[in-house]
Amino acid sequence: MFTGIDIGGTNTDIAVMNEDCIETVKIPNESGLYLALKQIPPKGRFAVSTSQPLNRIVTESASSLRVITIPGPGLKYEGAVRGAVTTRGDLVEEVDAGEIREVLSQDTGKYLAIAGKFSIRNPVLEEKVREIALEYYEEDHIAVSHQIGEIGFPARIATTSINARIREFESLISAAIRSYAPHGDFLFMKGDGGLTSPGMIMKNPSQLYNSSAAAVVLGARYLTREDRALVIDIGGTTTDFVPMDGGLPIVDFITDKGVRTDIRSVRSLSLPYGGDSSVDETLMPYRAGIPCIFGGTSPTLTDALWRCGYEIGGPDEPSGLPDRERSEKAVTGYLDSVSESIRTFSPERIIVTGYLGPALAGEISKRAGVRVIVPEHAECANAVGVAVSKVSLSLNVRYDSERKRLVVNGDVRNVRIKYSDNELIEDCIDELKRTAGGMGAPVQDCNDAALQKFRVFNVVRNGIRTGKIVDLCVAIPPGITSDAP
Repeated sequence: MFTGIDIGGTNTDIAVMNEDCIETVKIPNESGLYLALKQIPPKGRFAVSTSQPLNRIVTESASSLRVITIPGPGLKYEGAVRGAVTTRGDLVEEVDAGEIREVLSQDTGKYLAIAGKFSIRNPVLEEKVREIALEYYEEDHIAVSHQIGEIGFPARIATTSINARIREFESLISAAIRSYAPHGDFLFMKGDGGLTSPGMIMKNPSQLYNSSAAAVVLGARYLTREDRALVIDIGGTTTDFVPMDGGLPIVDFITDKGVRTDIRSVRSLSLPYGGDSSVDETLMPYRAGIPCIFGGTSPTLTDALWRCGYEIGGPDEPSGLPDRERSEKAVTGYLDSVSESIRTFSPERIIVTGYLGPALAGEISKRAGVRVIVPEHAECANAVGVAVSKVSLSLNVRYDSERKRLVVNGDVRNVRIKYSDNELIEDCIDELKRTAGGMGAPVQDCNDAALQKFRVFNVVRNGIRTGKIVDLCVAIPPGITSDAP
């Protein structure tokens, strides 16, 4: 059994799957997560995707964030304080506790990001700042950078800043879901289309960025068996365009305020219009609420489609609908925006998902001149994608043979043995497989673990090689689990 849940900006979608059938349900968020989970209690492996962290970043002011950086001598970054660690992880200057308290006492803000230049080689200074910061901030309002595992400092600062602003949300949603998940265990879908544990997400919550968009691609792939298409997901708040290639979403690093982050997320385009978008004199880029045909009080795009004769459902004589002229103007404007967005991708075929997908598929196909597929369970394709995804992890590792130090995703370990290159790679892949297996990944999925990056540097003193430094990354790529029904 597999259960997938997608918590969107408007609705919560749930899919429960076994060898015989797929059962789906869509619940308005106004009803609450608890009601959604009661409708179809989770069974078997349980995984969750959500667009709400992205919504928080878009809507919440960055002024609520304070950044403290530990860049080292002579370097200037926002919120810089004293303290330094060398590129090899050696501590050369302690942080000044008095300076940290003085900085924090000036204006604590709501969230705090802490980033040291070489903290992924030795996190001691970040942890000391975090310990002091707990006098001023809630624990889940603080994010540190060493758990991200990537070396680039500007990208790590940008990523940690996002983590600080959404970490509280991850904590709250995890607590809510655990009350209903079997034995309290569940997995989160990342923005690259793979699953990981809540513990991993709490260390680096930005991994959830765009997870709903990743989920809908995998759902579309599973339901149609197509491996190259443009997936259009028509939600209540937005309409998302996500290209699929080789049966997977196309993944890239995202930028925040012009700075590249360490967040790997699906490539997508989003229009600020969905089925619940307000219809005034024209279609407006904000959500009005539940459509009138389903008991709401403000006219929406869904109501305009109903007025124009599209097969949407609802009662025979709904009240509060926009008149025919406004409805036609709103629908035409929406379809024009969709058509313009499709042209930027030049797709050979389109897969339409979301509640309005079946109603709009014919018109979208006509305008685009492209075959449009509407899969069964299109209204909850994102939840299906979450249910069938596989565990996908990566380990960023640095090994310093001279220091006898191994750093794995920012966690420092002292080692006694001297690794050969092959032994180190084999041990890291074995650890990756064990970690994924502990999350419930089947052996066949773990066999996809492979080396992604490998660099070795010799340490030479007085012309003699005294050791080596190895940087490597091993990973299990995202995709559909081999256990999927």
